[in-house]
Amino acid sequence: MAYALGLPRGFKYLRASSIDEALKLVKEYNAKVIAGGMSLMPMLKLRMVNPDYLIDIFHINELRYVRVDGNYLRIGALTVHNDIAMNKTISTNAEVLSEAAWHIADIQVRNLGTIGGSLAHADPAANYYPALIALDAEVLIKGLGSERVIKVEDLYKGPYTTDLRVDELITEVRIPINSYRGVYEIFRRGGASFPSVIVAVTVREREGVIDKSRIVIGAAYPEPVVIKDSLVGMGVKDVVNRAQEIAGQVMTSINVKPLEDTHTPGDYRIRVTRNLLAKALAELGNGKHAPLPVRDSLITWPDAGNVEYVGDLVRVRINVDGQWIEDLVEPRTLLLDFLRAHGYTEVKRGCDEGKCGACTVLVNGRAIKSCLVPAIRFNNQSVTTVKGLAKTGELHPIQRAFLEEYAMQCGYCTHGFIMVTHDYLSNVDGAASDETLKLSIKNICRCTGYINIIRAIKKASKYVAEVRK
Repeated sequence: MAYALGLPRGFKYLRASSIDEALKLVKEYNAKVIAGGMSLMPMLKLRMVNPDYLIDIFHINELRYVRVDGNYLRIGALTVHNDIAMNKTISTNAEVLSEAAWHIADIQVRNLGTIGGSLAHADPAANYYPALIALDAEVLIKGLGSERVIKVEDLYKGPYTTDLRVDELITEVRIPINSYRGVYEIFRRGGASFPSVIVAVTVREREGVIDKSRIVIGAAYPEPVVIKDSLVGMGVKDVVNRAQEIAGQVMTSINVKPLEDTHTPGDYRIRVTRNLLAKALAELGNGKHAPLPVRDSLITWPDAGNVEYVGDLVRVRINVDGQWIEDLVEPRTLLLDFLRAHGYTEVKRGCDEGKCGACTVLVNGRAIKSCLVPAIRFNNQSVTTVKGLAKTGELHPIQRAFLEEYAMQCGYCTHGFIMVTHDYLSNVDGAASDETLKLSIKNICRCTGYINIIRAIKKASKYVAEVRK
């Protein structure tokens, strides 16, 4: 029954408040570490991994930073994907990485998922590996009393396998600041699904001639394929004019069997890879992409306090729509189930894989999928459901827009769409431009009423803007 409901097997939950504490707990309990958990939680729910202890490092805010230090752009391992996408310093110094982050899943996943967690998880379809390898990036790895730096290229050892030892953590990503320019292209089947093919190309020019180049192909093969300096000696215009020819030569040189799945068979994946590589090479001459929203601040999360056990249960206290709720629950209890058990049934259980977004709520104003986080993670935090949006007894502007545009259909997905729209308009793009909307809101409507939902989001952006004046 628990498996059918999408619950992980039971585990003990521990929370680390510092890097050193996390390393000590890892060594003591030989536990699984969870950062954002956007890849690990689905694996836990599918019983693909079954740890006895789960050590949560998500609230270590000292691992959230972006700064330029000497010749390096330094990014803390717990910097979340939305910050990687929108941070001005990153977009200025490593646009390829920023572009990669914009294409990760959706707002909810990008609010919690972290760059360090993604690298440590080493999914072959992960967005960051091709971009970071193309930028010649490296990672800082810490253990108890030890520290080492290795290239991202050397970190990946195979699907879900890295060079990390069990008692080590990635604490920082370092990108050398140089004059590389690049292009990042992605192909996926379905809005928030993992990519089927990723291509990242970076080049450095000296007096109009390329003297360094990297082509990195991800998601198509069991590990990233790296082709170095194949464009050296050419001008960018030559690459653009010969894009199809060069793409064909590169693909001929690859002697690796492609990945296959029900969405993208191997032969089709190879054709897509060739076309995507040709497109990326042709894009090298176009300069920067259309500007996307940027900001200087980073998302931080309040202290969740100590984990209090009562027998095998943990005490959870959460402010939901302005009312504090306290309960004793199993550590594996999902925030979704905690809310529904206390009467917030507007929060829907949908796909149970973190894809559909029907379970979306706001935590401290940020949209997250409540089916992908244990309730204990957000102890002492504020959760908002659709009932908490109407502060004055009147409909919130977003609710009004959804009603006026008939964006309700059966109503099952509506709560999730409204909540993610709130975060999108508040924290990403108040103007609801087509490009950011396409990259940000990817909830699933079971009635396929997307046209009216898009109209409602556009109208809501105008209503919200009027309120803010």
